[in-house]
Amino acid sequence: MKLVTKEVAERDKNVYPQNWPAYNAAQVEEKLQFLGILSELCSYIPDYPNGGPGRPRMRLGEMTFCVVSKVYERLSSRRVSSDLEIAKDSGYIEKVPHFNTTLKYFNEPTLTPLLTQLIQLSASPLKDFETTFAVDASGLSSAFYSRWLDYRLKGDKLVKGWLKVHVICGVKSHIVTHIVVTDGVKHDCPQFTELVRETAKNFKIDAVCGDLGYSSRANVQLVWDLGGAPLIPFKYTANGKSSGSSAWRKMYIWFHMNGEEFYKYYHQRSNVESTFSMLKRKFSTRLMLKNELGQTNEALAMVLCHNIVCLIHEMHELGLDVEFQKSAHLFPNLHIKPDASII
Repeated sequence: MKLVTKEVAERDKNVYPQNWPAYNAAQVEEKLQFLGILSELCSYIPDYPNGGPGRPRMRLGEMTFCVVSKVYERLSSRRVSSDLEIAKDSGYIEKVPHFNTTLKYFNEPTLTPLLTQLIQLSASPLKDFETTFAVDASGLSSAFYSRWLDYRLKGDKLVKGWLKVHVICGVKSHIVTHIVVTDGVKHDCPQFTELVRETAKNFKIDAVCGDLGYSSRANVQLVWDLGGAPLIPFKYTANGKSSGSSAWRKMYIWFHMNGEEFYKYYHQRSNVESTFSMLKRKFSTRLMLKNELGQTNEALAMVLCHNIVCLIHEMHELGLDVEFQKSAHLFPNLHIKPDASII
């Protein structure tokens, strides 16, 4: 059977109308609800003991709140101080840090695993809603004179300061369920295993969509073993030999015998492109920190902000109750609070 082209699949795909009352309410109330959800997430961060003499350090949970708030506001550390004063008056933090302290905490090594697990925790309220996922990667830059697309499509020399963000997201809500941040020249395919395995810890996987860059026997077999359909096209040089992967041969036959049905489901992969579009339009394509650790934490904070915004939309769209207590035990760097907290 002849495969349908990607253009035909795109033309025939379903169109989902926007729920404008829910969208408008989410936009109007976003900032107030954002602070509440962020505060709830940061409350799961344990306080590490102060070491050595000198001034006591601020609580890591509060500093994480300040760091993520700065990324959300897209303001300088000086200008965001006024917003943090409002957060203090609202009871979200006890003290407003000096603006230099906020910048220094971007370079805190312990912040990287914490932000990664907060991203995973922030996606957990949608675990009964999302079952199909899409994987892709895109670049974020601190070099204002260069563009990711110039490197990605034209082959221009890669300047320093580029980071590559590998994500897996739900195709309905665009919520990011896991993220890996690498330098700009890392290939996409090796990150697939971690993205899918981490997502499977908290979500039931029915299907994973990925482009040709993820086409490998190991990746196809991984999704198959987790009970999902690996919707990854085959390269024209691929053959149907299993070579130790029975899933590869089964999907190869289905791909060539039922191409129209394959592309009917595969087009959901475009939702990860929408996720990157949402992320970059709202929070910029550029990272403001100077060193790699600070840029990594800034990129993670940016994705956490995106997830919170997605949750706010689903609160209005689905009537979702945002509750993190039931999933917090899955993340070893976070602590379990004695009482459940529902926003």
